[in-house]
Amino acid sequence: MVAFGRKCPACGGKNLIARSSNSWLAALPAARSYACADCHQQIVQPFAFVAIGVEQRHLSRKRMPPFFLVRIPATNQYARIKNMSEGGLCFNLDYNALPPARRFLQLDLYNCNDGSSLEQIPAEIVATTKQTLVNNGFKTTVRNNCARFVNLNQAQRKVLATCLGQYGI
Repeated sequence: MVAFGRKCPACGGKNLIARSSNSWLAALPAARSYACADCHQQIVQPFAFVAIGVEQRHLSRKRMPPFFLVRIPATNQYARIKNMSEGGLCFNLDYNALPPARRFLQLDLYNCNDGSSLEQIPAEIVATTKQTLVNNGFKTTVRNNCARFVNLNQAQRKVLATCLGQYGI
């Protein structure tokens, strides 16, 4: 993703926050590294007139319908899945809910429509951000957690790929 000017290539927002450089493109002498305050997209600006989005995921993201939930067994909390790929997922927890106690945890994915589930998926929390959402005039603060799946066996990969192919938008 590329945008001209100092704006986010993903959402077009101009509210950028400086961040530390962690890619080879950001290591160039004149390059600046940013993150979008609205959509949290990581951005590198190698020149004053070009902004390039930095994608960390290797597989394409898919939005999941609202009837898919993730359960964190350690706290027995349910969270809404924001997006998911075969490599990981992003889910929203209420800000007042307890955060996951450990970086490595087991997650359960539930389909509330037919009651099916994929349980004990090993995952690692790689990023956590706070976001304020506005729905019908009410503000809600949520905690976005991004996790990558680690050490999936062949059966879990197959079920996950089938689920994404059937329900992913």
